[in-house]
Amino acid sequence: MDAKRVCIAGASYGGYATLMGLIRTPDRYRCGVARAAVTDIRVVFDWTWSSDVTEEARLYSSPVLVGDPKDAVALAAISPIEQAARIKTPLLLAFGGHDRRVPLEYGTRLRDALRAAGQEPEWVVYDDEGHGWLKPENSIDFARRMEAFLAKYLK
Repeated sequence: MDAKRVCIAGASYGGYATLMGLIRTPDRYRCGVARAAVTDIRVVFDWTWSSDVTEEARLYSSPVLVGDPKDAVALAAISPIEQAARIKTPLLLAFGGHDRRVPLEYGTRLRDALRAAGQEPEWVVYDDEGHGWLKPENSIDFARRMEAFLAKYLK
């Protein structure tokens, strides 16, 4: 694989996988695009506002699938927000201002952690969107931004 021509990209959990790919295997990718990304794995234990995540899932499935919510060290190891300084690859981050699944504050915290580590991500927020882009103008804008980002880093 030619790392100079590979970009990792994804949304939601795929955005989380993108971030962790950049953290764990940084030499494999030239750039990354993370949209509505889970930036802090602890968010899965705080889905009290989401009608499609049951109380049983929060109490029983998440601890089995993700880890013990009381094990701060283990959760930090798998949370991009805690590993932001390890991301050295160009990154495009996009979030919805009304995202209830991954609230904007999680994206903002990651952006700020990246900046504090000397990495300036490309950043876009669609104030009128939730977890996915429903408005055609936002989908088109994001596609154009992503196209320009890829053209810039995958020369």
